[in-house]
Amino acid sequence: MILIPLFATAHLVRDCNVWTYMAFGSMYANWLVLIHSEFVFPWDGIFRKFGLGTPGDHHVHHKVFKYNYGHLFMWFDQIAGTYRDPQMYAPKLFNHGV
Repeated sequence: MILIPLFATAHLVRDCNVWTYMAFGSMYANWLVLIHSEFVFPWDGIFRKFGLGTPGDHHVHHKVFKYNYGHLFMWFDQIAGTYRDPQMYAPKLFNHGV
């Protein structure tokens, strides 16, 4: 799934040079690391309001594989009815006591 955004960027954005492409790929890879960290970040509430995926959203996906498919955006999950709020569905504080 990581290759689809990289492939789309390479073919849809014709004016990007190799450095822009590498910067996008690096940022996307870092995003994937962050959502798998199972750590509650201070900006998670803001990201959730804009429909961006958070570690909590992705934790729900790993706990029950039929919800929260989005890595970057949760909009399609919200449209399709597959989005579950991690605070309601899987209440867990990832970094509690750390």
